Amino acid sequence: MAIINIGPDKETTDKLERLGKEVNSVIALFIEQIVDLQQEVSDLFINEFGVNGPIDLHSLNKLARITSHYASSERCQNLGKFQRAVQKLFNTWQLLRAEALKCSERTQMAIATIPAKMSFFFFFNGELSKAVVCLLDYLELVPEDALIMEAALRWLLFLGETELAEKKMKKWKMNTVSEDIFAATTKAIIFLKNTEQRMQSMQDLIALRDKIKEENIKSFPKYELASYVSWLCSTLSNTSVKGTLSGCEFPDRISQLLEACAKAESIVRNRVPGLAVYQFDNTTNASIGSYLETNRTIQEYIHLGSTIAWFFEMRRELSIVYVSTAQARDAMSSMILNLRVALKSASFFRILQMTNLLAYYTTLIEEAGREQNAKVMKVSCFNLLSSNPVVVRCSTPKKSEVPSRVQTPLFGENSRSIQFNEETMMHELTDQFEEIHLLEKPFHPITRSCTCTVCMSFPHSTTFAAEYLMAYCIYKEFSQSSIKEFNDEFTRIRERGMPFQIMMYRDNSVRPRPNIIQNEIFGICVVQWLIKKFDAKELADRESLEIFKNAQKIVKYLSLRTTDLLLAVTQLGRQLEFPFDEHYSWMQPVVKKPRKRIGMESAKDLFFAVSPFGNRQKIEEKPVNNTSFNKERLVKIREEVRREMYNYGHVLYRDWRCRLFPYVGRISDDPWEAAYAWAESTLIGSRNAIQCRLEKCRKGIVTISGHERFKACVRAMPEDMTLVQIAMADNKSIHLIKLHADREPIIMPLADYSQSVELMDKFSYLLEEDERIAKYPGEISAEDFWKRRKVVDARLAEFVKEVESNFLNVAAFLLLPSERLGPKSKEFAVKLFKVANGGLRYGEAKEMVHLSGVMNEKAWTELILRFCEMHKTDESFVRSLPTYHRMANGFLYEDKKNNKTALKSVKKYTYLLICPHLSQFCWERLPIFEDFPYVGRQVSIHSLFSQLEALRSQEKQVTSRNQQYMVSLIDFQIPLQIDVQNAYYVLDPENNLGETKRRMMDYINKFKWEGTVGEAPNSKIITTALSKCDAFFYFGHGSGSAVMPRSLIKQSTCNAISLLMGCGSVRTIPQALGFDGKSALHDYAMAKCPLIVGCLWTVTDGEIDRFLMRMVDDCFQKTRVRNGIDKLRQLSEAMHEARSQAKLKYLTGAAVVMYGLPVVSKPSERREKANLTTSKVAMAGSIRNDSGIRTPNKMETLKSRENSMNQHQLSTPKRFETVKSKQVPLSSCENSIPNYMTARQSISSNTPKKVLLAQIFRRRLALRKRSPMNRIELKSLREDQQDKLGHKFSRKLPVREQLAPLQELRLNRVYCKFSLNLLNGCFYEHSYDS
Repeated sequence: MAIINIGPDKETTDKLERLGKEVNSVIALFIEQIVDLQQEVSDLFINEFGVNGPIDLHSLNKLARITSHYASSERCQNLGKFQRAVQKLFNTWQLLRAEALKCSERTQMAIATIPAKMSFFFFFNGELSKAVVCLLDYLELVPEDALIMEAALRWLLFLGETELAEKKMKKWKMNTVSEDIFAATTKAIIFLKNTEQRMQSMQDLIALRDKIKEENIKSFPKYELASYVSWLCSTLSNTSVKGTLSGCEFPDRISQLLEACAKAESIVRNRVPGLAVYQFDNTTNASIGSYLETNRTIQEYIHLGSTIAWFFEMRRELSIVYVSTAQARDAMSSMILNLRVALKSASFFRILQMTNLLAYYTTLIEEAGREQNAKVMKVSCFNLLSSNPVVVRCSTPKKSEVPSRVQTPLFGENSRSIQFNEETMMHELTDQFEEIHLLEKPFHPITRSCTCTVCMSFPHSTTFAAEYLMAYCIYKEFSQSSIKEFNDEFTRIRERGMPFQIMMYRDNSVRPRPNIIQNEIFGICVVQWLIKKFDAKELADRESLEIFKNAQKIVKYLSLRTTDLLLAVTQLGRQLEFPFDEHYSWMQPVVKKPRKRIGMESAKDLFFAVSPFGNRQKIEEKPVNNTSFNKERLVKIREEVRREMYNYGHVLYRDWRCRLFPYVGRISDDPWEAAYAWAESTLIGSRNAIQCRLEKCRKGIVTISGHERFKACVRAMPEDMTLVQIAMADNKSIHLIKLHADREPIIMPLADYSQSVELMDKFSYLLEEDERIAKYPGEISAEDFWKRRKVVDARLAEFVKEVESNFLNVAAFLLLPSERLGPKSKEFAVKLFKVANGGLRYGEAKEMVHLSGVMNEKAWTELILRFCEMHKTDESFVRSLPTYHRMANGFLYEDKKNNKTALKSVKKYTYLLICPHLSQFCWERLPIFEDFPYVGRQVSIHSLFSQLEALRSQEKQVTSRNQQYMVSLIDFQIPLQIDVQNAYYVLDPENNLGETKRRMMDYINKFKWEGTVGEAPNSKIITTALSKCDAFFYFGHGSGSAVMPRSLIKQSTCNAISLLMGCGSVRTIPQALGFDGKSALHDYAMAKCPLIVGCLWTVTDGEIDRFLMRMVDDCFQKTRVRNGIDKLRQLSEAMHEARSQAKLKYLTGAAVVMYGLPVVSKPSERREKANLTTSKVAMAGSIRNDSGIRTPNKMETLKSRENSMNQHQLSTPKRFETVKSKQVPLSSCENSIPNYMTARQSISSNTPKKVLLAQIFRRRLALRKRSPMNRIELKSLREDQQDKLGHKFSRKLPVREQLAPLQELRLNRVYCKFSLNLLNGCFYEHSYDS
């Protein structure tokens, strides 16, 4: 029996033939139009940037001008007609498709041109669903095309159509070439469907990725496969780590996306060189026509369209991930490059897509100058979506409208010389974007009668419709009305896209899901709307809740692709429901006032410009209604957030982490959990960058794995270290978190956001006023110059005091270092905790007992009342507070009296971790720290814990070796020992600081430093210097990033302390909540720099040069003062001394700060030899426990000294040379001067009697004004010394009778200990040889 092949009738065949011709004709015209547009854009790039002009962060204006010309081009206005034409052809093809499949194989090969070319068109214009439909239709006609099959699999997974991909893999025949892509897709599907096999699937994917890298086959299919597998690894790492995945290590998302983008760009570079991201030769061919003319097969249309689309989608996803991971600089540069490539492609959709991303990001960032960038990008969005775009013709930057001494407009000059050019079709011409008033122009509406590209594209392209609505939301600044419109339109967009998803399956039983790109766009807009609503403290109404619930559903459809959005939307919804805003008596918001104009002629002008801090009018807040408070719902929310913290603790998404973790810190009842949450909310961007460099992501790598681990880290801190974090919460209120090894964390809300804004506004004004005087002094004498600056300096000194009094108030005492309580004080703290009846936590009670020694009764009571207001107030407890203060003081005195070793002067350190918004303020110059040099900063709590852990592990390795290697432990101890002779310097690399060069060369010649002068250093030299030297000095502009790239510093291993003596070298410019801010600090921190010293603001070169020379001499030089006592050896002490001697003690002295661990001068070889045995004995007796290193008692120290001198008699130091004692944690290697004492105040045995009497007299007068704690310490110390000296001190005895026993005292033949420091009310021991 014969088989009859029933093919289509002649009429259908003719229709298919005509359809093929029409498709060829329309696509050819479209390509011709695009090629002409690409040529126009290429000419514009050459005009704006030159042939090889660089694209940088300041290129937005030029790109916006090119966009305005593109949007106004007649060819661009006609692109919408192709959308409508191709849509009609697509509909016709779907009607004839079934008949085409009945044709012979030869006829099908000819017909395959129709879906192939339409697939190219849809890929090029971002209509991915239609493109995949055409791709699958092509494979029905040409099933043996393996490369197109691989492309179809990639796009099905990208769109989230996993069921269809699984179905197609069963149907399609897999050959040897396609084996890897089938394996990768199979593993990805298993990962998505089976949670129990996720770990194994991820390991298989990583193994496949590594295999492809090792093979390194350079072909289009292999590069496409490598890009696809890297993208899969990036996407699947978004999963929760609950259950079996708790210890799983994932690939880092950014590094994998970078790899996917790199492979995609390589393919684009080979096919269309002009579209490569890093191809900056503007004459390079970017025409798609040239490629298609050379490669005329129909498969090349699909390959080209698919390649360009994949490239743009990878670049777009990388930019979004950069934003969500707080990579501010990388996000901006990536988006600018994306817009450049989109303009080169001349694709209207891609240009709108990349412009929207830039407009969204510039709206998000809050740093200075962002308003201009945001306006520029809004104008670009407006131009693209307008039927009457505004053309911007001028390529020169706009001059400042504010007259200055440097640039003054000519008399009668008109800056607005804008004329209408009637020869330009329907466009208004303007020179600058500042002249465009957006609010006066309505956003272009979508109408059926309009024939512009926008109105033609909106109904036919669902992805374009979503981008249009995103632009509308940006234009309306994410108002609720714009989000409501997007929410309503989203349903209609989804309905328009459903038929194309059904066409993929060819099965009506399949329920289509929303397009992933549309979900992502809607989620981004909703997150920004919720943030704006929450920051404005608007209550959630019914409409808001409806939008929120709908958004939550939408971002859940493909949660692995939108994990960051899902987490952010969920958390913002919780905050709308339970905001938990603080309404404490000391946190009332203040009225915001506009800043005054800079320009001070007298001290009176400055006083009116910067009124006393804290005097602004308070805003009366409405009482919160808690009648409908749902406690059960609150308990459920607390469980949810804890679960989220655990399940997603390995991912660091900014919008989620900077909201959820501070929220937990504010609502948690567990102080350890709250402090852990506060710590984990910080430095999101830098930690993501570290993960990117490591190329792996796992809980515990750059995060702390939980609050129990956090507790262990704090408990292991040295006891002389106290960490104080000043953080900004999710509601932008300011909180203080204090950490010490001996107690629970202390957490206290400090101020409302408006109070912090007032602080920084007034502080910035003073800095800007000083900068104006320094940069533009005009024709004034040197005397007037310094007089004006001293007026600003005096006002700044007063302002700092006002900040302590009104911003911190009694909470300022929490900045002081804590210490371990004695037994009686600890016992009283337990009683105080119990009698508080819930008003104090145990850690707070211990802290208050400790602070009773430095606070008077009134301040102590007020601070306790703050804690009671936060928790619970018991009236009987409050009435008894004066009694408790006296009791606490008494127990402290008894403990110190009984613990003789505690009376020794032990250095205690306060380290500050300041949020970016407040980091520029000079916290070290607060009056509370006036006599306290041991205060510094840390970049991150994570880096500090990491450094301490590394030091502990190094110590364990050394102590486990032979005893002869024990001496090398000195290099691992804290403080770090620095040999200043082993240093490298970079001096004036831009060769424009002649005076600095002259001054510093004279100074540098005293040392054996190597360095570079007057030119940019070689990158290899810098890398070597940072790793091999002990110290690195930079003298120039800023932080040196212009001559030492950020990437170079970040990728180095920095073992040298880095002193960056340039204006604002360590300043952190805040950007937005959750961003780290812009600062060179983060680059050096990533390089593991142990200590960074730099300036917070602009300083004059002469002042900062003298400050540095004084500081280095005080810390590292071996010279002595006249009385024979060595100079200060610790850098923090030297910095404190240099501040007090600066001509401008605040404008210059307060500008210099240090980030990192304490540093001391490394002893000379002779001194080190003399102390070799001492160090061995001391270190052998030093036992490290969970709380740090134990300090040996006095007898152990004396014995070690005696043994040391007996064994090294031939190496005895010179007379009156200080011999170093055992090095204790975070304290100097030598007996050090007390906290509140400088070298000039020390008393030597050869001090003249008259000078000595005068000093003691001044000291006794000062004692009457000191706090009660100092008088108690004095009494305790006197009683402690009478056992040693056999003499009871009395104020009635003559001075010479008090000093005689001290001068005659001999401990042994070798050492003589002089307890001579009566000036400070305590005894300070110096060791001298006899």
